[in-house]
Amino acid sequence: MNFYTKVLSSLVATPGLKLVVRFEVPAGEGTSDSKVEATKAALRDLGLSEAIDVG
Repeated sequence: MNFYTKVLSSLVATPGLKLVVRFEVPAGEGTSDSKVEATKAALRDLGLSEAIDVG
């Protein structure tokens, strides 16, 4: 919420505003199918693309 309030709130009405977010999780035992599905569901709930590159 701080990021939106402090950075994006004054820009939200700007035509063509685009926000790109990228995150990486190290491969290994911590990356289970259930975590991938939970992440997709959370992105979907936020109205975001659930496209995840697992590889």
